[in-house]
Amino acid sequence: MKGLCILCWLGFIMFFIPREAVAQSGEIARLRGLVLKELEKNDTAPDTATIDRLDLLAHAFYGINADSSFFYSRKALQYAEKSHYAKGQSESWRLTGNAYKLTGDYTNMLSCYYQSLTIAEKIGNPKLIGKADMNIAIFYVEAEKYDEALALLQKAAGIYQVTGDSLQLAYVLSNISDIWYRRQEYAAALEYDSRALQIAVLLKNDYTIAFLNNDVGKMLAGKGLYQEALTHHLQSMSYYRQTGDKLGRTETTTYLAGDYLGLKNYGKAFEYARQGLDLARELKGKKQIKEAGKVLADIAEARGNYRQALQYFQLYKDYSDSVFNEDTRKRTFELSARYEYEKKEALLKDAAIRKEALQQHTDRTHTLQIWSAVLLIILLTVAALLLSRSRRANRQRNQLLEAKNQEIYRQKEEMEHQAVQLLLNNQQKDKLFSIIAHDLRGPLNSLKGLMELLKEKALSESEINVMMAELRRNVDYSSELVGNLLLWASSQLSGIVVSPVNVPVQPFMNDILALFARQAAEKSITLKNEVPPGLTACTDKDMTQVIMRNLLSNAIKFCRPGDTIAIRGRLVGSFVEICVADTGIGIKQEVLEKIRRNESITTYGTAKEKGTGLGMLLCREFTEENKGRFWMESEWGKGSRFYFTMPVPAVASSSSINV
Repeated sequence: MKGLCILCWLGFIMFFIPREAVAQSGEIARLRGLVLKELEKNDTAPDTATIDRLDLLAHAFYGINADSSFFYSRKALQYAEKSHYAKGQSESWRLTGNAYKLTGDYTNMLSCYYQSLTIAEKIGNPKLIGKADMNIAIFYVEAEKYDEALALLQKAAGIYQVTGDSLQLAYVLSNISDIWYRRQEYAAALEYDSRALQIAVLLKNDYTIAFLNNDVGKMLAGKGLYQEALTHHLQSMSYYRQTGDKLGRTETTTYLAGDYLGLKNYGKAFEYARQGLDLARELKGKKQIKEAGKVLADIAEARGNYRQALQYFQLYKDYSDSVFNEDTRKRTFELSARYEYEKKEALLKDAAIRKEALQQHTDRTHTLQIWSAVLLIILLTVAALLLSRSRRANRQRNQLLEAKNQEIYRQKEEMEHQAVQLLLNNQQKDKLFSIIAHDLRGPLNSLKGLMELLKEKALSESEINVMMAELRRNVDYSSELVGNLLLWASSQLSGIVVSPVNVPVQPFMNDILALFARQAAEKSITLKNEVPPGLTACTDKDMTQVIMRNLLSNAIKFCRPGDTIAIRGRLVGSFVEICVADTGIGIKQEVLEKIRRNESITTYGTAKEKGTGLGMLLCREFTEENKGRFWMESEWGKGSRFYFTMPVPAVASSSSINV
């Protein structure tokens, strides 16, 4: 019954595959027939040849149908794990990672590649190691970590030169070419791609020739040789149309659009770019949608249609963020760090096992010597005593050596842990600066676009007013961001100098609320100062003002029209406790946990106001520098409450006043 279900599912998959994909070649039908025939005999533990054919089907459907590629690679993995077929497991993990790559899921993609590499290294299969290294290197290229990518590619090239796998070597050369292309070293990029294309032509591999023709065309276009680039891209398009390779057609149409744009044939360029966008949406390929959107924006700008250019640029920007956002960077780099750490840990365990075996062998040798001495005790009494004494001394030395080794091992583990933690902290700072750079660039680009439209007189007065309002919100956000950034940078570089003074809390809060009156009125939000008179705190006035400005600004972002923001205060022991409470939309639990861990995140307010989490970081640091405590509470949909405490002057009463 189970076998019948699998056969029905395979048939269902094939029925719903696009006709152009089925027409790719008789190879897919042949492989499918062999698989079905084998599964009819034994669907619980098929042989290794059937598992390999399932992997070949997964590879064949890559670029045609992501769901089919997922189905066959996972089915192959299931059978490979059941039969303990390690080679099949490694290849199935890698092909599953390829399917994730097509859909833009880089975290699961990288996890699959590391699973493949771990198994390949365990069984010592150089070809599988080279493939996994090359796939991981391609991810590093996308992440702009070119040095790490180049090291992995050179390692893979060495493997394929030793094994004589010319086809895989051609792909390695192509990926090295891509690194030089991204570094705008077009001559070096073209040299590597030309070498790869020569190998593919000698091997008469049409698929690889088409793939590399696209790459060579891309390099020629990078050098401004658009007519020569067009020749290569048209050759690739002819092959992909014949075989029904939808991914190949998607990428090639985008390249052709770029070539015609360079030749100023805007009609042809737009036609191919639209085809590329439609195909990319069918494939659900985020990277391909991003690239098509970029070309369409360039074409519209070249035509002078700035409104359309802005729309396509927004599509490009949205998918740029989606394809490789900062959360993906952090998670994938954590995977990389964890893999390296686990690999080192495994090596240390192996070394410990070998050392223990050696020690056991030594102990057995000593035991044998003792028994020999016992048998010859009548003739060798003195020698036996000397040997016994020597053995005790050796054990003491071994114990001392073992204790020292354990201490060294513990220190090494601690240093490795600190190294990994430092790496993650640096990545967190890198992410913070990346978000800030991205957010500062946005308003400047908007201002530039508005100035261009004003110069061309392409906007009506009402459109100008709408765009000016949006631009003002962007500038307000950027001003707040820059202010927080300067305060944070100052605290990190030169240290924080706290100058506490006695501050009457109620009038101090009135002054701060006045700063946000206009901003709150624009969103129809009510501000209340519910701090009782007579409360006095001993705190750095400027730092406390920064804390309150950030908390009020944050509360306004996440409030809707009609909501209320209240500042409350009370005396708790020797501290003044301040609460900024709002009736806004609140904070989701997962976001709240990230804020508590001091992680930088991108959030959007009720009017699409953007935030990075830097303000919360400042609030926590400044509160702690003033000997206070900072915490928060929130429930999604029911508002938020942010608390911080300040010491009271030495002469203040310690009795509690509740509000």
